[in-house]
Amino acid sequence: SGMSVTAESLGLTLEVVGDLRPTDDGTGVTGKICFQTRGILPPPLRLVPESALKMASDSINDTVVQFAIASFQRGAKEKYNEYKAQQATLQREPQITSSSMSTSSS
Repeated sequence: SGMSVTAESLGLTLEVVGDLRPTDDGTGVTGKICFQTRGILPPPLRLVPESALKMASDSINDTVVQFAIASFQRGAKEKYNEYKAQQATLQREPQITSSSMSTSSS
């Protein structure tokens, strides 16, 4: 049987920061997303060659990046749908304009 390693057992922490903004042509976003992970290797993994640990950490990094992209896409779609619903609500509300206000002069 293999060794079971969980994020909790490694004391794994993940910090993510980012700065995204619309592209100049408005068709997408541009910016940076960075992340940093920290954890403690259990004693058996401390004996693994560094090249194997590097391959494992590269795989973890790829997984985190794919998760971040998917999470961003979901969040962006949700926020866009909220925005569209808000705009639709605003358009349905009666608008007060200067021509709809009547003034009577005596």
